[in-house]
Amino acid sequence: MTQRTARRNEAGLTTLEWLLIVAAVAGLAALAVVLVQNVVDDTAEQLGGASARATAANVAADTVIREARTADVNDARFNTWQRWELYFTARCERLEILYSDTNLQVQAEFHRPSDKNPGDATAADMLNNADTAAAGSGKPQAICRRSP
Repeated sequence: MTQRTARRNEAGLTTLEWLLIVAAVAGLAALAVVLVQNVVDDTAEQLGGASARATAANVAADTVIREARTADVNDARFNTWQRWELYFTARCERLEILYSDTNLQVQAEFHRPSDKNPGDATAADMLNNADTAAAGSGKPQAICRRSP
């Protein structure tokens, strides 16, 4: 009778040990799932944030060009071609600092018309003609974009 009772107790302990092992493995699997999900979520947030910042940098560069094309010729910051070139080149290059987390590198090229001297007054009609093509007679060049 004593032997029979001992076997029943050992059988119960063996079953309990297996249940504990299975529960531990299930707990580790659940923990692994939670950790992997957190890593995936963090990575998605980082990628999403970088993309939004890169888009914002592109929009800011386009804004600099628009402002260069519509600059007030009576404003002392850009009332001569030299001041216009310096002001908007600096504004464009400043984007590298503002958006440094995106590894942005800009190409900033603001050049007066080929028939104008640095000290000549800017003209609204000429500023409106500014584009990415090389500066020519009566046409300035305005480039502020990401470098490849």
